[in-house]
Amino acid sequence: MHPHLSRQAIVRDVETTRYGHNYAGRRGKVTHVDKDPQTGAAIGYVVLMEDGGNEVRFEPEEIRIVEDWD
Repeated sequence: MHPHLSRQAIVRDVETTRYGHNYAGRRGKVTHVDKDPQTGAAIGYVVLMEDGGNEVRFEPEEIRIVEDWD
């Protein structure tokens, strides 16, 4: 399991024009990590937004991953 799958994502102040919604400050659970096949670095995240939200794909610079202490 990728380490970020057990962590919580907090979306930074970004308006994602791809989706037309503002996800700033919302929380969610990382459900999938896209990795570069050559380096293994994370190149994208799929986040299941809290409060009945949808799964949304983010670039690494658009979200901040923090530990989930619940």
